[in-house]
Amino acid sequence: MKQFTRFATIAAMVCLTVGLVLSGSAQANYFDKTTSLGQYRVYYKSPSPAACEAFVIGVGTAMSRDGYDNLAAAISSYGYVVVIMDHQPGSMTKTDAGKYKNCAVEVQNNILGWLSGTGCTHIAHWILGGHSAGGQAAQNAVSGNPGLAEAVFSIDPYDCSSTGAVNVPALYWGFNVTTCFVTKENAARAAYYGSLSERAFYRVASVYSWGPCGYSPKYFHCSFTDSDCPACTNCMTTPSYFFTDVANSVNKFINATFYGTWSKANVAVSTTTPTQLFVDSDAP
Repeated sequence: MKQFTRFATIAAMVCLTVGLVLSGSAQANYFDKTTSLGQYRVYYKSPSPAACEAFVIGVGTAMSRDGYDNLAAAISSYGYVVVIMDHQPGSMTKTDAGKYKNCAVEVQNNILGWLSGTGCTHIAHWILGGHSAGGQAAQNAVSGNPGLAEAVFSIDPYDCSSTGAVNVPALYWGFNVTTCFVTKENAARAAYYGSLSERAFYRVASVYSWGPCGYSPKYFHCSFTDSDCPACTNCMTTPSYFFTDVANSVNKFINATFYGTWSKANVAVSTTTPTQLFVDSDAP
């Protein structure tokens, strides 16, 4: 009987893993879920607000759900639920909008059950997006499926030069430098121009510094990840203030979009990361 119990426990851990991650002063609880459609890491504040904003962030090329702990912890510190979603587990490419949509719907249909006991009993709004290839998939999924999302938050999405138009409020972070085979004109900038509603774009300045990789960009396409991306690094650790700045901007975006008045002043935050903010008719 003891041996059977041990095997049952191990089997359960394959589908659900619970943990805690620290990011600077941010503390977030998380658990992992694996289904036939995808793999998810769900971050939440303990206790969570009864009504939660829920973010679904698709992972980038060759990335997995465990590569964004610092970012997710920083955002969830505001009381938001953050789902890091691998909609194509086992595949290097993550640009499939159909698989992104199917996984997002699975999250939407099950999240309250998954969050049972955390304090969150109602999802106030769904914000969908992604990093790199996951951002491209999100842009097409939201464009092609009205009602799938109430807002978009993407971080340097991959080639959005020909993605569909997004007709919900959108926040993007990107860079004024081309790195990791991601062209700056076709990434967050193109996604910003492809947004037809309230839109905001935080563009990180091109700053170079000396490091283990030589003279390279201090902030680049994979700065959003915990340990860079496979085959793409600047050999420097992303400063903790970078994640704090992104999370702060996300919080301002949510409040301006759903609980206040939309304006550039209400979306703007002071960042330690060198950034320039573009809103609505501003031209990057």
